Amino acid sequence: MKITRRTQRLFRLQQALFYLLLIATVILLAKLSIDHNRQFDWTANARHTLSDSSLQLLNSLQNKVRIQVFVSPEYEYRQAVVDLLKRYQRQTDNLEVSYVDPNFSPDLVREMNIQQQGEMVVSRGDQTQHVLDLSEQSLTNALISVSRQQQQWLVFIEGHGERSLFDKNNFSFATWARQLESQGFKLQAQNLINTPQIPSNTAALVIASPTQDWLPGEVELVKDYLSNGGNLLWLADPEQTDSLSALSEMLGIEFIAGTVMDPTSVSLGLEDPRFVLISDYANHPIGQAVASVSLLADAVAIQQTEQLEQNQSWNSLNLLNSQPGAWVETTPINQSNLSSQAYDAGADVSGPLSMGYVLSRQLNDSGKQQRIAVIGDSDFASNAYIGNAANLELAMALANWLSADDKLIEIPVKTSVGTQLDLNRNQTIIIGFGFLLVIPLLLLATGLGIWWRRRRR
Repeated sequence: MKITRRTQRLFRLQQALFYLLLIATVILLAKLSIDHNRQFDWTANARHTLSDSSLQLLNSLQNKVRIQVFVSPEYEYRQAVVDLLKRYQRQTDNLEVSYVDPNFSPDLVREMNIQQQGEMVVSRGDQTQHVLDLSEQSLTNALISVSRQQQQWLVFIEGHGERSLFDKNNFSFATWARQLESQGFKLQAQNLINTPQIPSNTAALVIASPTQDWLPGEVELVKDYLSNGGNLLWLADPEQTDSLSALSEMLGIEFIAGTVMDPTSVSLGLEDPRFVLISDYANHPIGQAVASVSLLADAVAIQQTEQLEQNQSWNSLNLLNSQPGAWVETTPINQSNLSSQAYDAGADVSGPLSMGYVLSRQLNDSGKQQRIAVIGDSDFASNAYIGNAANLELAMALANWLSADDKLIEIPVKTSVGTQLDLNRNQTIIIGFGFLLVIPLLLLATGLGIWWRRRRR
């Protein structure tokens, strides 16, 4: 082909058009990348993506929430803080995020009692929460806390052998109490003898398996509280006192004497048949908030009386059901006869059994709904068992429903999946020798082989 001047001009024109189109394409791609931000999270547990619970909360935000981040420009984890908040901001316009350099705002740092770099202050109106750790769970819990329309006070009755909110032994509720406070609940332990009046701002009263008798006057205080539309969470156990029979009669429920035995738990590896597996939940906000099986320990079954069935003002629902093979053991149980327990058709009560009831009714004078939950176990929320299965989710869902915040549920902690490799001694030795000897020798042999081939040419 003969190259003429015309051919050269066409070739140069073609080159110029190519570069112009290339530059235009780059500009358009840059414009698209700025206007449309698409991210893909391919991690095993989606740890760079907000959970469905967080997304649900952000979509339900109706008021502006302010987040102040106290972080210096040179802080090593500043970008991680920015990335986390951007995930939230992409889902809603109701988050106002500002970054404050603590080095140039000492007065504000002292005023807001800032303790560390990267601390976030989440506020809405007069409600404020501090976030100290960089996690979705902590930030979403803070958003839940400030999103509550009013302060939610949970009053735990004490003085009759009930479980403590503050002790760290296995019997107590300290772990549950910390989770409740992290979501904005205010907790108070009250002795009805010392303070014979239930506060008017109580969101729910909690009776946690008393073992000592109540005085008749104390029972009347609780009955008056319920008659005036108060909410109640009653956690019962087989050994609880009988002095609350007047309260159960008022609610139209009764506890079946004996301890629930569940052979399903033994078949799944649990040694004690007094562990009751709950996988059958009612179609209710509490049941929908529990993602998996919950585990009750040393529980008592509940049934409703004819009084409740005929009472049209209450809506009752069987919330928790045991496995069909469970039964109520009416004979005394101890360690010596535990393994030999079997269902006795003549004396025991066969399953499936109701392990929890929820009652609700509309209050005509205020238009609000009164809510009561009676659960045949208190061990599931104790320090010893609240970390098992979905017990924490169940405990938090009960508190949220009773305080009329049943849409606010616990945000699960995202943990890394498959980040730890366990090797035995032989595997460790093989890998060590491989890196220290085998790989260097292979590299040396390869280099010598290449050198020898080049020398022979």
